[in-house]
Amino acid sequence: MIPASKPHNETERVAALNGYDILDSVPEKEFDDLTQIAADICGTPISLISLIDHNRQWFKSKIGIDISETHRDVAFCAHAILEPDKLLVVHDSAGDERFHDNPLVTGHPNIAFYAGVPLVTEGGHALGTLCVMDRKPNNLSEDQVTTLTALARQVVVQFELRKKNTELKRQRDDLQKLNEDLTRFAYVVAHDIKSPCNSLAMSASYLKDACSEKLDEEILEIINMMESTSMVAIEMVNGILTHTLAINQAEISKESFRFGDVIKELQLLVTLPSGFTFEVEGEEIELYTSKSVLAQVLQNLCNNAIKYNDKDNAWVSVTANDTGNAYLFSVKDNGRGISAKDQEHIFDLFKTLGNPDRFNNKGTGIGLATVKGLVEKMGGNISVNSEVRIGSNFIFTFRK
Repeated sequence: MIPASKPHNETERVAALNGYDILDSVPEKEFDDLTQIAADICGTPISLISLIDHNRQWFKSKIGIDISETHRDVAFCAHAILEPDKLLVVHDSAGDERFHDNPLVTGHPNIAFYAGVPLVTEGGHALGTLCVMDRKPNNLSEDQVTTLTALARQVVVQFELRKKNTELKRQRDDLQKLNEDLTRFAYVVAHDIKSPCNSLAMSASYLKDACSEKLDEEILEIINMMESTSMVAIEMVNGILTHTLAINQAEISKESFRFGDVIKELQLLVTLPSGFTFEVEGEEIELYTSKSVLAQVLQNLCNNAIKYNDKDNAWVSVTANDTGNAYLFSVKDNGRGISAKDQEHIFDLFKTLGNPDRFNNKGTGIGLATVKGLVEKMGGNISVNSEVRIGSNFIFTFRK
């Protein structure tokens, strides 16, 4: 028996193999299907996807044998990877000085015939082989060689897909952990900020109630400013918490409901000023999506439509349509409108236009960023068409 020498690029080759994180992994149907096809096409009882490590050959997939690995010195595949661009064929191992006294030949599984195609990466590293074996001397036809070679390429494709999927899963897990850490951080920071702000607001309110008659107008103005600033800070913190929780939630459950059902809930959550008209189209549309996310998006857009409407005969219109591939929604109003320049940035976090609403409150720049994040989480997109003093139309989709 003559053990195979090691390839000239052995260090890089093994590093490339380890980069696939596939050694000692569990069986996978994608690979078992390819070995089964190889055995069927070549008419052999044994077919393997063999990977050559430092000191062993390990079988990612196997048909016809019950062992999972052997020492590298007895591996036919260790010889095959020495010439990555060639098919190694041993017609009769008993007459081949490299293998005639190999324990895999003289004992179980009694290999007499071997044909192996190296599994070569784009970087030129032969990781192992897709091979077929028989217990009697044999040969392959030209068509069988062509098919076996094509199957070997597909094995490498599966390696690449598996590597990419593993990396994506790792990135997703890392991102999920980061999101969880950010959420916890947001809650801690929010608590540390809200507590003194609440104390400051309560103190300012107490001073106004208890000492207003004893304080001059300048001091009262300062106290009012303290109270107002504290309330703005609290609103900002609450907005950040809502944004963090909404955007970082791991899974969003879907359910079946009519658009009219979410409108009924929306009307309980949105307070319409006197003389304000609320219009709805598409109440009969059947939806299968997240009811809570849709309600949150509509509530935010409708509240904005109300707060930034300065018309005597104000109105907001909400519509729904089923386009086949997605659900299309719009929230339209006849309010102040948004300039073309400002429309480019209104979905940016903390971006505000600086104008107070009809209740003389300034926005935090968090609501529309949260809306955009939620819409994108539902596989959709959002845009706005608006004209100053005419009104705005926010259009968004949810992917089915």
